[in-house]
Amino acid sequence: MILDLIRHADTGRRGHLDGRTDPPLLPGALAPVLRRHEGLCWRHIVTSPLIRARVTAEALSESMGVPVDVDQRWSELDFGSWDGLPSAELDPDALADFHSNPRLHGPPDGEGWDDFGERVHAGLVDIVARPGPVLVVSHAATLRMALALACGLPFPTSWAIRIDYGTRLRLSVEDGPTGLWGEIVELVQP
Repeated sequence: MILDLIRHADTGRRGHLDGRTDPPLLPGALAPVLRRHEGLCWRHIVTSPLIRARVTAEALSESMGVPVDVDQRWSELDFGSWDGLPSAELDPDALADFHSNPRLHGPPDGEGWDDFGERVHAGLVDIVARPGPVLVVSHAATLRMALALACGLPFPTSWAIRIDYGTRLRLSVEDGPTGLWGEIVELVQP
């Protein structure tokens, strides 16, 4: 089945760890996302409940008349005491440890890495059971986790892919007897 993963439109907060912090989209931020993905059709659209993702999903669904399902499992990672801060204000060693091994060095007081992976995995399994194509509008860390889980990649390798505002990852994903199996079909950057 074809699964498109799109990061929400621009909030103007590059470099911030906005997990549960929920800034609005910049004025005019939806237009380039809509143009970039014009002509694509989905049978189902699923979004994080955070406003920046939900508004992006609703705008993408409008021309197709496809309802948007809000699913908490597609929320961004809760960055705990780092949430909402610019990464430049964090201890660079702690941030480097997080990027190299988030399971051992998660954000202080944040969501546990295994819990994060389990919720995204559950969301993926539910989506793969639907007839496709399906669109998920979510957030950078969540989309990286979905990519790692679907394609069997170690999570730290997902940092090699830039997932900017409005980026679309198209995957072909199956849920077989040995679990999820996927491959990257297309990557569309802003």
